[in-house]
Amino acid sequence: MESIGRYRVVRELGRGAMGVVYLAEDPAIGRLVAIKTINLDNLSEPHEIKALQDRLFREARSAGILSHPGIVTIYDIQHLGHIASIVMEFVEGVTVFDKMNQGALEPGEVLSMLEQTAAAIDYAHSKGVLHRDIKPANLMVTPSGKVKVADFGVARLDSQKTATSGMVLGTPSYMAPEQISNKPLSPATDQFSLAVVAFELLTGQKPFQADSISALLYNIVFQPPTPVRQLNPSVSPAVEVVLQKALAKEPGDRYGSCVEFIHALKNSCEARKTWRPTRTVRGSQVQAPPEIANLPAPKWEPPQPAAAPIAPPEPLTPPRREGMKALAGFAVGVLVVAGGFFVWSSLRKPDVPIPADPAPVATRAPVRRTPSPKSPETTPARKPAPASIPRSQPSTTPSEPEVVPVEIRTDPPGAKVSAKGQSCVTPCSLDLPKGEYYLSASLEGYKDTHRLIRVPDQLDISVQLDRPMGFVAVHGHTGSTIYLDGKPWKDKAPARLSLPAGTYTICLETPDGLRTPTQTFEITENKIIDIR
Repeated sequence: MESIGRYRVVRELGRGAMGVVYLAEDPAIGRLVAIKTINLDNLSEPHEIKALQDRLFREARSAGILSHPGIVTIYDIQHLGHIASIVMEFVEGVTVFDKMNQGALEPGEVLSMLEQTAAAIDYAHSKGVLHRDIKPANLMVTPSGKVKVADFGVARLDSQKTATSGMVLGTPSYMAPEQISNKPLSPATDQFSLAVVAFELLTGQKPFQADSISALLYNIVFQPPTPVRQLNPSVSPAVEVVLQKALAKEPGDRYGSCVEFIHALKNSCEARKTWRPTRTVRGSQVQAPPEIANLPAPKWEPPQPAAAPIAPPEPLTPPRREGMKALAGFAVGVLVVAGGFFVWSSLRKPDVPIPADPAPVATRAPVRRTPSPKSPETTPARKPAPASIPRSQPSTTPSEPEVVPVEIRTDPPGAKVSAKGQSCVTPCSLDLPKGEYYLSASLEGYKDTHRLIRVPDQLDISVQLDRPMGFVAVHGHTGSTIYLDGKPWKDKAPARLSLPAGTYTICLETPDGLRTPTQTFEITENKIIDIR
């Protein structure tokens, strides 16, 4: 294919179930673009094609309103014959899927990719756009480590084509239960898919696995995910709690946003400094790591010839029979010895007879044994049971757990902390028994924090409380100085500021010394606002 509409095709970038992706050039402005073509030939009914076309253009237009550094921009849409095309920003780099196939990633790299993806998804949700197909193949990573989410607003086309044509398209492993059950979708749907991606990045496997599509969909809707620490013991138990919440069957049981989910996951991961992601394993079943699976099979080496001639080996059957005979003889010998021991032990009186049932000893008839007439002097007399030995084992009561004082501080102080039903206001101490507990800290104006502590390994706890964060994208003359609350900001415009929730003032000063009017804006948690 040499051209698609007015765009000159440079080369093919990849193929998928929906069609082909090309690298092309826009001759009008000389810009390189990526064009995703979608083949409509699988739909035979005209009304199906028309409905799909309408949905394609509607979804592409809704995605076109997204302007975020972490989202691939859509430039144009067109329809030629049975081929629909979406023209989008070309991103130089590889997908997260490709990076996982290259081997285990670094902990900081995994958390950075998840944080960037969550921020982009939440931004789209604030504009009323759902992705519906978050998966590693739709996450592009540039050489500098920047993540861009592709196919925003267009992914719903996959599910629409599946519903109309009866084909299974896309990647069911990342679908949320409400997608499979054809229930209303919400931002929590994309959060579930992001949780599957996070699970896979941490463990190398997906949380739901099966040998067939139908069994996989059933597991996603009804079965709990595989415990993450079963696949990657290096992560803390808190990671298990965070992922189970994000993978909850009911959307209302998940986190309030993707940023909130990844923030909790990051804190849980960093609670154990030695954690590391495990190598990716492809397929529905657990496989050996590539280093082991790719080793050549051992070759059989014939025995070295001896100095003297050796007779040809006997057939395998006679030795096998002889072996079985020997094994049978050994088993019979064991049974004879065991039987003799049983008879001997039943005839021998123990020094202290203990009844086999709870009946009183007095009601049981004594067992008498006549000494042998040949050697009466060698038969020892039976010793009477000492009165001090009880007839039944004494009942034991568990001892009370040892209580240890645990000193707790928070930054800032004054937070209410609680663990195992106890609470105090920091700085303070809690008397806790030995074991593992979740310590919760809350302070007005700060995000609730939960940390796993181990007593008595940790007796001095320090908790850093975080303010709810939001983002502001500042647009203006390139190189302008940004004044936030009257103080110059470290970066020049255009810039993206990460700020704690609150009210701020902002203005710009151009390189020529001209200042814009001061604007007042409010930052709320996990929200992104634009100031121009």
